[in-house]
Amino acid sequence: MKYILFIVMAITSITTVKAQSTLKVLSYNILEGMVTDTSKGKQLFVEWVKDKNPDVLALQECNGFTQKTLEDLAASYGHNYAVIVKESGYPVGVTSRFPIVDIKKVNENMTHGFITASINGYNFCILHLNPHKHLKRRSEIAQVLETLRLQHREKNWLMMGDFNSLSPLDSHRVAQTNFVQRQREVSLKNPNISNLANGEVDYQVQQSVLQAGFVDAGLTYDRTVQKGTGKSGILSNTRIDYIYLSKDLAKKLQYCKFIYDDFTAKYSDHKPLIMELKK
Repeated sequence: MKYILFIVMAITSITTVKAQSTLKVLSYNILEGMVTDTSKGKQLFVEWVKDKNPDVLALQECNGFTQKTLEDLAASYGHNYAVIVKESGYPVGVTSRFPIVDIKKVNENMTHGFITASINGYNFCILHLNPHKHLKRRSEIAQVLETLRLQHREKNWLMMGDFNSLSPLDSHRVAQTNFVQRQREVSLKNPNISNLANGEVDYQVQQSVLQAGFVDAGLTYDRTVQKGTGKSGILSNTRIDYIYLSKDLAKKLQYCKFIYDDFTAKYSDHKPLIMELKK
């Protein structure tokens, strides 16, 4: 009987190790608290999350949620831990199947706030930058990066969310669009909106992230796909949602891509990013 018990325990241990050999992360701007999912308890959203089965779910625009209601929603798709940065406006949030510890919520000088925390040995930063003013976005990302620097953790960082800005690494893609013209027209209609810098694309927000040593997970995987298959690429020309990794984690990247399916085509004006790291 003791031998049987030992074998069962050993198998269980091996299964647990195997189950935790990767980390799957999903980042999603859910559009004003998934307002378009009118089902009770957001069951359409819940079933979609269950199907994707992330270990960590980073959320932007958790409108209408409180700490308690986000915890309840998370529990319905198997995450027993949840944190929201505030209970008003357009807050960010994060849910996890693992404990969320060393939590820091920052709302001062931020439009929507950001969260830093440790989850399963990884350091996370979930953010949502200002959508209308490029100078405010610059100051916000500077505050985010300085906060991360002062935590004296140079490794195991994942920074993700809605950056509301374009990457200089996508400049060739952006040049193929009418992004600048559209933003100029928007500013003419509403002078309070200033997303261009001197009438041109403002790449400084993303450039500061890259200069801080972070690696663009989506672009890294996209280039891998192009190199391996000859495809023209899987990224949007004007993406504003990103997952960044510290350099030590970049080598562990399995994939990072946008999800295009029937659910994401309907329930938000953003496409979620899903990423997996090997341990």
